[in-house]
Amino acid sequence: MNPIKVSVVIPVYNTEKYLKDAINSILRQTLHEIEIITINDGSTDNSLEMLKSLSVSDSRIKIISSEINLGLSVSRNRGMAAATGEYLYFFDSDDVLESDCLEKCYIKAEEFNLDFLIFDGRSFIEDGFKSVMTANYQRTNFLNKEVFTGIELFKELTKYKCYSTSVCLCFIRNSFIKNSGLAFYTGILYEDILFSISLYLSAHRVGSIKRAFFYRRIRANSIMTSAISVKSVHDRLFICSEIIRSKKQYDFTIKKLLNIQVQNTLIYLVKNLFRSHQIGLFLANCSRIIFLFFQSFKTRC
Repeated sequence: MNPIKVSVVIPVYNTEKYLKDAINSILRQTLHEIEIITINDGSTDNSLEMLKSLSVSDSRIKIISSEINLGLSVSRNRGMAAATGEYLYFFDSDDVLESDCLEKCYIKAEEFNLDFLIFDGRSFIEDGFKSVMTANYQRTNFLNKEVFTGIELFKELTKYKCYSTSVCLCFIRNSFIKNSGLAFYTGILYEDILFSISLYLSAHRVGSIKRAFFYRRIRANSIMTSAISVKSVHDRLFICSEIIRSKKQYDFTIKKLLNIQVQNTLIYLVKNLFRSHQIGLFLANCSRIIFLFFQSFKTRC
């Protein structure tokens, strides 16, 4: 049996409508030496039954299941722990991937001995759903080197205002994740933010492929499009606090990059609060927002 080259980690929670398209886009990959680790996170629809049916026809699909919903971070961490591939790719159960993505990424990562690489993506809106979201997943055109350090790439993407926290746009060496001790912070929304920052700051060799392999579905009732809530506000502020707390261990250059991430997160949060007319929620958190914004300009602590 050929060794596993890529482990694809797919958390699943109530996405029966989109699950078959998502899984099939992985099964159709031109790289065959893969394992597909699906984590059913307490789904109450037919997602688990669909996974079982799909796994009968392809033994590369593995199922980890929980009876209760534990959250995206826990699911991804469980998938990482079970992964045996040389590389990891995190995928969501309602999105779509180009068929040659994993093969192209594997070849490039091996050729340049990369800790991880990034690629581009596009978003598409589900029929009948209206969205004001304009996520920018096009960022590699600005890159002019084959290999960066993670900090260099973080700085470059921030400079051109095209840094993305989405781990679905990253192809990561499994041994690098294990050696770095990287894991998703549990119990919060937007867990990609803290994970991605640690990923970039830890990496020595990072590359890119200038192509949009990934297609993100913009739909109703997803984490990205759900109405802003007390928890979503709390979690974004918590993430900002964690970034500010972590600044102490870094030099001036990295502090500046982290400050920009805090400022961008806070600006995004305030815009969404006002756009959704959540003035009361803004006022309830106003003092904390101002305090964190003030802290994001400090580079001496």
